[in-house]
Amino acid sequence: MKKPIDLKISLFVVPITWVVAAIITIVLWATHYDWMYYLIGVCTGLLNFGLMMKMNRKIIRLSELYPDTAQVMAKRQAWIGVLLRILVFAGVFLAIFFKEVFQNEDESRAWNLVIAFGGYATVKVILVIVYLIFRRKVSE
Repeated sequence: MKKPIDLKISLFVVPITWVVAAIITIVLWATHYDWMYYLIGVCTGLLNFGLMMKMNRKIIRLSELYPDTAQVMAKRQAWIGVLLRILVFAGVFLAIFFKEVFQNEDESRAWNLVIAFGGYATVKVILVIVYLIFRRKVSE
């Protein structure tokens, strides 16, 4: 049975992300940075990736069930998914901002926000790399 392309991609993105995150976390721990914020960023990125995959499957299922209104429902579900992912991202990073940066005179605390964003970006970079690899294999 052939697996859909989004399932294949998620089977590659999630384990690769965890391996890269483990390596970077060890490096951050060895250099005495707050490695926990990197893991928070990675987990937030993986949560948003999972929400994106779930919304994608829901759009496909709804378009198969209701082909006459598929375009309208797909747009609505896509916007709901985007807003939900933005809400998760904003909530986590605002929590880090208010915990670490806001009302702290120590300017080095702002690096925790940058480290968390690096963890979030790790998932996105790996996702783009896997998409590029799969695109090449599909076109051949």
